[in-house]
Amino acid sequence: MSHLDEMRTFVAVADAQSLTGAAGTLNIALSAVSRRLKELERRLGTTLILRSTRSINLTAAGEDYLWRCRRILDDIQEAESAVSQGAKKLMGRIRMAAPLTFSTQHLGPILLDFMVQHPEVNIDLDLNDRRVDLIGEGFDLTIRIGQLSDSGLIAKRLTTIRRVPCAAPALLAAYGQPEKPEDLAELPILTYRSTRNHLTWPFTRPDGTSGVVKLSSRMAVNNGDMLRMAAEKGLGVVLEPTFITHQAIASGTLVPLFADHQWSDYAAYALFAQNRNIPRRVRSLIDFIAEELSPEPAWDRHISFT
Repeated sequence: MSHLDEMRTFVAVADAQSLTGAAGTLNIALSAVSRRLKELERRLGTTLILRSTRSINLTAAGEDYLWRCRRILDDIQEAESAVSQGAKKLMGRIRMAAPLTFSTQHLGPILLDFMVQHPEVNIDLDLNDRRVDLIGEGFDLTIRIGQLSDSGLIAKRLTTIRRVPCAAPALLAAYGQPEKPEDLAELPILTYRSTRNHLTWPFTRPDGTSGVVKLSSRMAVNNGDMLRMAAEKGLGVVLEPTFITHQAIASGTLVPLFADHQWSDYAAYALFAQNRNIPRRVRSLIDFIAEELSPEPAWDRHISFT
């Protein structure tokens, strides 16, 4: 019995949540499933599955081993498909992480289009705004927005993320239209709490000179949608990516301020490990996302900042 047979059996048990279900999936005897699992755990020297009369649960080691098995089996399947299908068909699983708001508003439809075009590609998508440990947590790639740290990962730039201050018409009517960026400090301010130095807004004027607005925050929150809603209620000025505020700007519920200035624009990146052979399905997905977001993302294409 090969190690691959043991892996396939383990994955089948995890998917079916029962030894009997795995036996049916693999078309082998129940005793063979049990024997393979025992041999696998003996060889690895650890318990992968906790069995009871009613349920099967993976141990921490089992959870970790499961995604590694999936990756190996998917890579084998893709390699065989590439040879037999003339390298045309993509197949296998992609495990990725991405920011929540960016994904629900913009990245999600792109991923769905990719899956429609490649029906044998499966995607496990983890939506969160934290910086995941790509290698330690077993992701094939992660989408990151903002400044990159020296993480040892390969970064492919996907698109520019523009930021611009915005305020509700009612707020501007109450406080007056600011004449220069520094005047923003006199207005109520809403800030994104998880960013560094969220109480300072650096900017570059059209003539290339730079400045900074030092602020006090009326409301600080770590969710961009919540900030946009607060700004639309007239609670303060917000500096957010236009992928969050574009609809409010287009409808007039938010008014862009000093849009001819640069407000520390940054970028969206796809990150993946540099010491790992990247499966063709992952490379294809990254290229697909980059093509959909360039040269100018759709959310900036359809609004006017004047």
